[in-house]
Amino acid sequence: IETIVVVAVIGITLPVLFAIIFTLMREQIKIYRLSQVKREGDYVINLMENTIRNRAVTIHSAQPDDANIVCKGVVGSYSYSSTSSLYFLDEDKQFFGYKLDVNKVASASANPDVDLTSSKIVVSGFSIDCSRNTIYSSPSVSISFTIQYDTTSTRPEEIASMHYQMRIKLRSY
Repeated sequence: IETIVVVAVIGITLPVLFAIIFTLMREQIKIYRLSQVKREGDYVINLMENTIRNRAVTIHSAQPDDANIVCKGVVGSYSYSSTSSLYFLDEDKQFFGYKLDVNKVASASANPDVDLTSSKIVVSGFSIDCSRNTIYSSPSVSISFTIQYDTTSTRPEEIASMHYQMRIKLRSY
């Protein structure tokens, strides 16, 4: 009879123990994915914010030349929006820019372009635009995107995504 009791106790506790272990493992995977998404999203948004705020002098719709300046001195309000890219010229006449390149945010400053996110991350809803309220105000650049861990699963507990949005006012123009 003692053997039956031991087998029954083991038969009840073992599945509960395995269920707890598997639940903890799934939660650890979710935490890892969320931390990866947050780390890369924070990196991209901080890099873009600091570089644009500290270095940008003019804003361009393509690689900089005098013909494609946007948000320049105009009467009234002005805005320019792009879902693909925006370029900037700094004080040293060097250009830099950011664009969406096959579900990744890339820096267009180098040749070839350099991805700012890893292969485990998918970026969607990327939008970068500039606006200027008056001729005397500094232009501001708005950036928004959604960053998500690259998974084929449709289960909500396995999806890790965050939305980033930032408005940057240029120091000098």
